[in-house]
Amino acid sequence: MSLQVNKKALWILSFALLFIFITVLSASAETLSLWHGDIKKGDISVRTNSLKGKDVAVEEVIKSLGLARTGNLQGVVVVIDGKKLEFWNNSSVVRVNGAIFSLPDPIAVEDGHWWADSKAMITILDRFYTEIGKQPGMKWLEPDQTPTKAEPSKKVKPESISEQKKPEKEEIAEPEKSVVEEEKKDGVTPFPVKVTSGGKRPIVVLDAGHGGHDPGAVANGIKEKDINLKAVLQLGNILESQGIDVRYTRKTDVYLKLGERTAFANNNKANVFVSVHCNAMPKGKHAAGLEFYIMAPPSDKDAMQLAIYENKEISAGAETPQDVARADQKTRLLLKILGDMQQNDKINESTTLTEVLHSSANSSGLPMRKVRQAPFYVLRGAGMPSVLIEMGYLTDRTEAQKLNTVNYREALCRSFASGISTYINEHPVTVQ
Repeated sequence: MSLQVNKKALWILSFALLFIFITVLSASAETLSLWHGDIKKGDISVRTNSLKGKDVAVEEVIKSLGLARTGNLQGVVVVIDGKKLEFWNNSSVVRVNGAIFSLPDPIAVEDGHWWADSKAMITILDRFYTEIGKQPGMKWLEPDQTPTKAEPSKKVKPESISEQKKPEKEEIAEPEKSVVEEEKKDGVTPFPVKVTSGGKRPIVVLDAGHGGHDPGAVANGIKEKDINLKAVLQLGNILESQGIDVRYTRKTDVYLKLGERTAFANNNKANVFVSVHCNAMPKGKHAAGLEFYIMAPPSDKDAMQLAIYENKEISAGAETPQDVARADQKTRLLLKILGDMQQNDKINESTTLTEVLHSSANSSGLPMRKVRQAPFYVLRGAGMPSVLIEMGYLTDRTEAQKLNTVNYREALCRSFASGISTYINEHPVTVQ
């Protein structure tokens, strides 16, 4: 009898210890507390992502706010009074009532959770609350923290790239200009592009590839970053004279991460995104001419190799074997990201844009190669028709010398501007 009692007591003690262990383990699981103003909404599961930031469980966030997702198992979708909040598996963007917000990493469904970047989530939630008529004011705190005081709510507005990153001397992007201010300037040409009934102009974001400590291709005494910037400023002037609202990812010699460039286009609700570059060939090989690329699976081996080269910017332009391998790996991962619904939505539109640009350049007598496709990181997640232009090869001495002249770049840019304006007129865009 005593032995049976001891066995029972031992069993009870073991069970109690196991219960305590599980409780302590659960309590120690990593979480962040989501607060709306001075009201705690809930503790949300957290994990460290590949960029050393924090991802949060989207479905737990939605539940903590008392929101209900739809029955769509392919995404986490919330609909309130016709206003949509959409998270899609493997997507690098989130849609908030039609507006697009870029994520530093694609959404991942792993370990029973939908994971998305915690910092981006605050901006997204505040924007959705604003859309449905509620006050913004979301924030993350550690589980043992409480707000010191209620912070005044601020109107949510997508950041411009100049607000995200400020160079030491000059702003990266010019301030937005109102239509009224532009029309007051002398000698403004009447709009040759279609505008909405409200008088808003199409927005084109121009991106000068590379910059700062990343020179891009260097050959025949010329740095790619310098030619890219000069060409973008020339192209912007032409487009502005045609009535297009032009915004620049950079107007000075500064370095920007690839993801920042696309995010700037998305946050400015651009109707067209153009990234401008110069090409290069390895020693012993030769090529010359103009090429247009869209974000899609590679059309051939050379297109893939060019994407790998351009994507070295992911590693801040470093040249070590490890950094090259990392850029290579991330480029190949982009092939998976092309399953992203938002990106696929835009491939056909981007293809049409590049075909129009190709036709315009061809009719201008410019040295053409062809339209290609490749997984360029800078075009990842762009929520609008987008194209990467390789203006020519710096490794070709004759072409490098031409690219370094104002007149030849002017001919290139007038061709590009004509193609962009033609595309906008033939495929009317929704100005958001």
